[in-house]
Amino acid sequence: MTIEKIIYEMLTESTGEHFLDSGGAYGRHWQRNQKKSLNDFIKEDYVEYDKDYDTGTKSLFHHLTESLTYNEKLTNKLNNWIKKDKYHYVDNPKGRCNDMETVEQFMLEFIYPDRKINCHYTYNEDNVLSQDIQFIYSEIHETDIIALSIHNGCDARGGFTDYKIFNVDWDMFLSYSPEQYKKDDEQKAPEIDTSQTLSLNF
Repeated sequence: MTIEKIIYEMLTESTGEHFLDSGGAYGRHWQRNQKKSLNDFIKEDYVEYDKDYDTGTKSLFHHLTESLTYNEKLTNKLNNWIKKDKYHYVDNPKGRCNDMETVEQFMLEFIYPDRKINCHYTYNEDNVLSQDIQFIYSEIHETDIIALSIHNGCDARGGFTDYKIFNVDWDMFLSYSPEQYKKDDEQKAPEIDTSQTLSLNF
């Protein structure tokens, strides 16, 4: 399956209508995205500039399709591992599900057993992405496998897609700082300057 198809499936994945995700009838990202076809996402602007703002909004679809490679083998391994001890609120309340804590455990056990596992949510920093993402990783530039979830809800507290595993080009992936997408640079190809990108301190 192509990276475009995978990202499209994630962007249109229903994340439900939880009471903590107060998006109304059509306010959640997944509800709006489901009105679009894959071709609509392919055709949308790479960066959209608004006359009232100094920085643009970068299409998450284009951002992810240019910076990630889908790792189908590890994603299937993750899903099968979850199924072997799947959560059920009555029958197996301590079981696994596709959430941050479980995926961190998977990565620590099967991908990076000798490294620290971290999680980052772009909502907690200034960025130009059209939707926020949450990703689990080990060390930037030192490792190239991440687990990615897209925030498809309305409220920042809920509405996350299932995680999938990808290989990442860190320079491209971390290219979402507002400083890189000023309106004055609208006609220029965005420069990738990792000194302006993600700064994580643990």
